[in-house]
Amino acid sequence: MQFVDDVSLGRREQKKLETRRAIRSAALDLALDDGVESLTVEGIAQAAGVSPRTFFNYFESKEDALVTEAAESALQVRALLLDRPAHEPPMRALHQAIMNTEYFGEEPADRERVLARQRLTQAHPSLMAYQLGEIALVEQTFAQALAERMGTELDDDVFPELLAAMAVSLVRVAMRRWVTRGEEPLNELIDMAFRRCEQVDLFNDHAVAAG
Repeated sequence: MQFVDDVSLGRREQKKLETRRAIRSAALDLALDDGVESLTVEGIAQAAGVSPRTFFNYFESKEDALVTEAAESALQVRALLLDRPAHEPPMRALHQAIMNTEYFGEEPADRERVLARQRLTQAHPSLMAYQLGEIALVEQTFAQALAERMGTELDDDVFPELLAAMAVSLVRVAMRRWVTRGEEPLNELIDMAFRRCEQVDLFNDHAVAAG
């Protein structure tokens, strides 16, 4: 798999990425140590070694700095999806595009911190509400890319939105199982969810046992 890595970035972009990561890391550390309720933008900025103004150059709020960056990763999925072979069925193409991103296609290198971030989000309604907004952006990005690939318009054809909603649901189920169980790698759970649905006729199979 070919991922965009830090080495391919210019010096300026690399510095921005490092700053973004430092802010997100500081936000997570403070939230875990002191609680989400005690978290402030000023505190995060100080811990990250930046000014509050710099914080707002990267994030809209403390919630934004805490939740997953799935919406940003969706842009990578979009680019990969539009580059898939034209003959490939839309859902299979989306599956492969998702699996070829760093966010969805590999087990996180900082696995325990990603798990901690997800568990923190699920435990706090304010963070969960913000993440649901991020998920909606992911779904819309997928739908727009599918429509472009299929040569249709979202206003005229509901099918791209249906496929996008299904794909996002599969990823969310895999993520939830990963967070609650933590036994299998996240990328394998996502891949298994897509392959499981591909194996069955959801409208005609009365009972489909795993296997």
